[in-house]
Amino acid sequence: MNRLPFLFAMLLLCLLVSPVVGDKFGKHKLVANSDLTAPAAPAPATQSGRPRVAVKSSTARKTPSKPSASKTSIRKKSAGKSVKTASLHRAPVVSAPLPNFSGSAMEEFASRLQAEGRNLRLHGVYVERWDTGHPVAQLNENAVFNPASVIKLATTLAALDRLGPNHRFRTEFRAAGHINPQTGELIGNLMLVSGRDPSFSIRDAQAAGDALRAMGIRKVTGSLVVVGNFVCNENSRTDVSAGVFRRQSKITFLGQTQFVPAASELQQMPLLLTVESDSLLNIARYLNAHSSNAMADMLAQHVGGPTGVRSFLVVKLGLPYEATYISHGSGLDVNRLTPRDTVKVLRALVDRLHNHHLRLETVMPIAGMDSGTLAGRFAETEFTGSVLAKTGTLHDTDNGVAALAGVMNTRQCGALLFAVYNMAEGRRVLHLRRVQDDLLKRLMNECGGPIPLALRNETDTMFRPQSRLMMR
Repeated sequence: MNRLPFLFAMLLLCLLVSPVVGDKFGKHKLVANSDLTAPAAPAPATQSGRPRVAVKSSTARKTPSKPSASKTSIRKKSAGKSVKTASLHRAPVVSAPLPNFSGSAMEEFASRLQAEGRNLRLHGVYVERWDTGHPVAQLNENAVFNPASVIKLATTLAALDRLGPNHRFRTEFRAAGHINPQTGELIGNLMLVSGRDPSFSIRDAQAAGDALRAMGIRKVTGSLVVVGNFVCNENSRTDVSAGVFRRQSKITFLGQTQFVPAASELQQMPLLLTVESDSLLNIARYLNAHSSNAMADMLAQHVGGPTGVRSFLVVKLGLPYEATYISHGSGLDVNRLTPRDTVKVLRALVDRLHNHHLRLETVMPIAGMDSGTLAGRFAETEFTGSVLAKTGTLHDTDNGVAALAGVMNTRQCGALLFAVYNMAEGRRVLHLRRVQDDLLKRLMNECGGPIPLALRNETDTMFRPQSRLMMR
């Protein structure tokens, strides 16, 4: 009995000195203060809970001494298969102090964001010289952000690599039946065989309808049968696009529209006419200038969809798999790239075009000149023609995103490749565009001032792709 107090005391002493076992996957990591409400621990990536923005240190990439939670692979199920996706945190993790800014432009940029009460770790900048690759400005350049529609540049690059700049898309119209010239009827179905043309327009639908009526087809006793995915008038839904064609063609269809993924007997059906698109080069210029989501998503289908775009970036450009995530070729919803990797995409795009003796303005808009999302930016006389860029805007996803990536030309530093990503933190996205423009203008002035990189004549600034009809 006398030993019981002694044993009890020893047990209590062991409990007091024994270490507390924490979560080995970083449960107790310090999380940066932010206006965004988010749990400290990362949530798994699922269909309903998409990957979140993870902001790392802005210092140069280093190989970690041991695996951490931020590098843990997350797997999700899709269509019955296990698909590896990027491991992305819900909240930014502090791993190093903020960098010392070199240059008044970056200092003013950071001070402005902080004065507005913003979390500086939710903003990324990377600018480098085209000739030497030397960094000119950087902030969180190795952190992953949502690039929004800047992803369209990656889709453009992947498509140019796969198809070539002169590729044209063909939409065929075939008759599953015979034409009665006395009654002006196609006795049977009209087959619309989609070549997944991203640029098929109302004007194309009207031209096809005019040509079919000229052949003596004013009425179809059967159905309009759409084979494959079809885009008309920049509408991503095939059923809606088919409805647009039915109305604009001015042909009477007695049957309902049918949709089939493929038809093996197509070659036996008489070819009536073909709508051939403009070149891929011109289509890319328009979709990037106007940031057409439907066109970009359709274009991505020619390279394997979002998965194909991501594979291109990882395999051919060497971007890190864990920091590259593509859910839509248009940049809708959740996507991830770092500012530094975005500049790699830009550099590869310039190189790809150069191999075809083409310049960047053949696929990207000139700020302040071309119609589209950049029409009113960098429009001052001294900046005219000095910036080629792609915008990115999301108002709800990731609490809002403003993105801008491209090339700006300066007198002393030459061409500068840049990527600027600003998370809106639940506030107005449009304000951040002015913040971005002010940063880039100051950087250009620090490099001796802007100088034109590309110019267009006034009529070419309103460019639209032009398709052509090819009769049987």
